[in-house]
Amino acid sequence: MITSHAEAAQRLSLSNKLVSSDFMALASHMTRCQRSRGRFFTLRTALETVHAFTAPRLVTTGAALVACSLGLVGLGLLTMV
Repeated sequence: MITSHAEAAQRLSLSNKLVSSDFMALASHMTRCQRSRGRFFTLRTALETVHAFTAPRLVTTGAALVACSLGLVGLGLLTMV
């Protein structure tokens, strides 16, 4: 199958547009990745770790916090007496 020069040029143009759009998408992705590692990256990572640990254990975590709070209040009352 022999194609004309116009068809070949049109296919090449389409190919260049696809490569260009892929390149722009990759550049955008790389910019977002670089921006996400900003000043608060370490803090954000620590908070995500805490969230990942406590989210499945929400009721247990809440009960532990209440128990610790009551223990600290009780300890404070004991030291005042």
